[in-house]
This record gives sequence, C-alpha cells and structure tokens, in this order.
Amino acid sequence: MPKNLIIYVSRVFEASFNLAFEQFIFENCKEDEVILYLWQNDKTIVVGRHQNPYKECSVDKLKADKVDLVRRASGGGAVYHDLGNLNFTFISQENNYDISKNYGIILDSLRAFDIGGEISGRNDLTVDGAKFSGSAFMSDNQARCHHGTLLIDTDMEALARYLTPSKLKISSKGIESVKSRVVNIRKINPDITPLKLINQIIEAFCKAYDTHTFPVYIDRESAVEKVLEKEHSYRNWDWTYALTPKFDISYEAKFAWGIFEMDLVIKSGVIKTVFINTDCILSESFEKLKSDLVGVKLEKDELCKAISGSLKNPDIISDICLFLSDKI
Repeated sequence: MPKNLIIYVSRVFEASFNLAFEQFIFENCKEDEVILYLWQNDKTIVVGRHQNPYKECSVDKLKADKVDLVRRASGGGAVYHDLGNLNFTFISQENNYDISKNYGIILDSLRAFDIGGEISGRNDLTVDGAKFSGSAFMSDNQARCHHGTLLIDTDMEALARYLTPSKLKISSKGIESVKSRVVNIRKINPDITPLKLINQIIEAFCKAYDTHTFPVYIDRESAVEKVLEKEHSYRNWDWTYALTPKFDISYEAKFAWGIFEMDLVIKSGVIKTVFINTDCILSESFEKLKSDLVGVKLEKDELCKAISGSLKNPDIISDICLFLSDKI
C-alpha cells in the first residue's frame, strides 16, 4: 500500500500547461506515491505522440477558430477536448501501478450518478456499447502514467468538425485514430457536471486506498519554473509538427488555364520533395516553383507566400492559393 496519496486539480484550461504539469509530476514521482490528477482543456485537439496532425484533424479550421493543437507525450489517438470533457491521470511507480484499480475508481465514481459503465478492451470505457472514455499510457524507467478522457457534455458537432481531416489524398506511416461511436454521459444523467464528477472521483480514489486526503489546486502562479519551461516546449512548433511522420499529399485541380497536379513529400512538417504536372501553356516557370517550395512548412500562409514569390501570373497565383487554402 502506498504511503503517500496526492491529488492535484488544475485551475488552468490550457493543454500545454496541463500536459507540462503532468509530465513534471510523472518525471518526479516517488516510490511511495500514487498521484491522481484531474484537469480540463478548453477547445483543443490533442494528438498522440506518433500521429500525423494533418491526417487526424482539419488544421486550418483549428487555426481559423482559434482551437489549440497540442501533441502529448503518450501514444494513442487524437481527441477533442473542451470544458464538457474531464481528463484524469493516475501516476505511480511500477510497484503501485494498477490499471484495473484506476478504471475501478472511475467506474465507482460514475455509479454515484447511476451510470453503469464497463471496460472495453484496454483503452476504453463504454455504456450501452458507446464510448465515453479513452485512455493512453506511458512509462519511463520506474514511473507509469495512465491518463484518459471523460465525455460529460462535450460539443459533439465540434468534435466531428475538427477531427475530420481536410479533403486531401494523404498516404502516411503515422498511427491513425480508430473511430468509435461516442456518447456524452450527461445524456444518461443530466445532473452530472465536471465539478460534481471531480468531487466524486476524489471520493472514490480515497475510498479505493482507504485513506483521506485533500486536493491541491494548481495554477500558473503556483507552478514551479520547470513546469513553465515544459509548457513552452509543448507550444513549440517543432514538437507539434516536426514529429509528424513522413507522408505524401496529392492535390489535383482544373482551372481555366489548365490542369494542375502537385504531389508533396512531407517530413517533420516541412516540404522535402515537390512534383508538379500541368498542361498550362502560359509562360510560367513551374520548375522554379518546385524548387522554391522545398523547405517550406506545410501551412497555408507559408505556402501561398512561397507561391506568390515564385510565380508571376496573378490569376495562376490566386487560383492555386485559393485552392490550397480550402484544402489545408
């Protein structure tokens, strides 16, 4: 039995901070500790460590709607977070690590709201066959982490909108998310709220370990400098995009001036190789465009800037940029 149970509840609703704090307590977990950490993020897509964000979500829609995109350190699939979702994390060293007990705590907390969930496979919790919770795991030396989501009253339209990738032909070696039928547990019991569930999970956690402890509330002002440094790392473009596996994108369009086909080989979020096929008879140097696009980040503004600087015909520039803006 662990000697030291610790409960953290975050008052910050930003994924970069919450994942940074999670990583900090994960890296500093002691042998006699079991940690419960409860946190929420506002309007964020969180992708797994080995995923391709361009394949998992509509990156341009996220930027336009000011929805955050963050890559976590654990594997697994892409998820949408908002304030109708609650995230849980259990952290301990291997000697106190018990996934079944963790799930038992969550399911016990839900029984207080007359919700009879069940474990499905290793990663999911379901009710009546519909998924309301997905988990991911990571380990480092002796430390173990089990974290997951709980769909309470999430905006399902936003979930579907942002987790639908752009209309591209993509061939990738990244890990794709598995699509499942999902449900908000508030549909089963309208009285449940994130705050009520937080309190119930804390109670179930203390009951499971036959002790009582008060939660520690976390915010930026109380966070140590190392957490803020890690937060900066989670916000870094290289972390979010440069870990993206190598993949190919194909664009095809027909304009008044001709057919335009472009294949891009992307590595670490940057264009490495460009193939262009066109029957355009206008005096444009598409060969120059091919070389000018190499090294450009796969972002709408960066692409259009490079195209505008490479081509001369304003109609061709406008057509290609508008077309790509709708696709990325």
